[in-house]
Amino acid sequence: MKKSDIILRIGFFVSLCLAILVAAGCKKSVEFKDVILITGTENGKLLPFTVENAPATYALTATATGKVTNDVTINFAVDTGMVANYNAEVSGKYFAAPAGSYELSANSSMIKAGNNVSDPINVKILSLDRFVTGRTYLIPVTIKNVSGSNSVLEASRTVYLKVSRIIDFNSIDISNPSFYATYKFPQPYTNISQFTFEIKCFVNDFQPRINRLCNWGPANEAYPNLLRFGEFGSDPNQLQWVAPGGSAFSSTRFATKTWYTVSCVFDGSKYIMYVNGKLDSSFDGSPRTFELGALELGMSYAGYEYSQSISARISEIRLWNKALSRTEIASGICGVDAKSEGLVAYYKMNEGSGNVFYDRTGNGRDMTWPKSTVWLMDDNNKCAQ
Repeated sequence: MKKSDIILRIGFFVSLCLAILVAAGCKKSVEFKDVILITGTENGKLLPFTVENAPATYALTATATGKVTNDVTINFAVDTGMVANYNAEVSGKYFAAPAGSYELSANSSMIKAGNNVSDPINVKILSLDRFVTGRTYLIPVTIKNVSGSNSVLEASRTVYLKVSRIIDFNSIDISNPSFYATYKFPQPYTNISQFTFEIKCFVNDFQPRINRLCNWGPANEAYPNLLRFGEFGSDPNQLQWVAPGGSAFSSTRFATKTWYTVSCVFDGSKYIMYVNGKLDSSFDGSPRTFELGALELGMSYAGYEYSQSISARISEIRLWNKALSRTEIASGICGVDAKSEGLVAYYKMNEGSGNVFYDRTGNGRDMTWPKSTVWLMDDNNKCAQ
């Protein structure tokens, strides 16, 4: 066979294959049908439902991918059993909103002929009384069925409304160096092989020097875990974590008058810092044990109270005897369930008066602070959970 004949035959087969592909594509295009989905789920099925006070409503609609030629009825339902499925899908720890705390204004809606968006139904939060601080709640609303020959896009059949509560809270003003002290626990918590230490902070301004935030560690104050801003060689608004196994500076540059949750994790071989639930920095370390025997706020060493003072407020100090995951940390920005597994000490610092910081876990590690305490609650102290 001549070379030219071979080339012609190859060309023929290529043309034939292209014709088949084009025909198949045209056929697929002809068979395409418009589908129904819950509006807003095109890029994800977890949507925020911000609630500052109850009652509060969220308008929910369904969308068709093209204008419908006949009226289409969409039937909705809340299915709390789907929360467990979603948790398994995303490795989450969400809770179903408490029964009786919400309602649907209607169970069905309609996309009228010539339109592609339905009339809204309202998901209404009736009360927040049964919502537990530290838990993140979902309301799963799903399309049960639609009328006519319309089909539902399965990936967007269900929306998970994440109830983001706006929480007001008290905090402690640690701007006055006369507040700084070290509390030594009568019964230290020892033999901690993994930990997560968390604190919320709000800095009024950064001085061009060391701004000491806190440290915790053994009762003899040797080898503590220390948090401070502005260590020499770093920016004034750059946080340094000094641990027994090494140290790291934050990638985050902290803004003034902004709340941040700092989470310091040791998983047995690596020290990992998160800021507002996002991975910030890390360094390697060796296996060892730790102790919660003392907690220092500010810089209480003689002669350093003023030279390393910090103008700030704090709240939400927690110690866990396990390494929290990023998902667990992100879900606890505003607070956590005091009965959470692995939580060994939890100081919300939300009492509002006095100088006793209660351990909300019930483990009895209440702290009676030796100095007078100034409490602050204003419009800056808000958190969306």
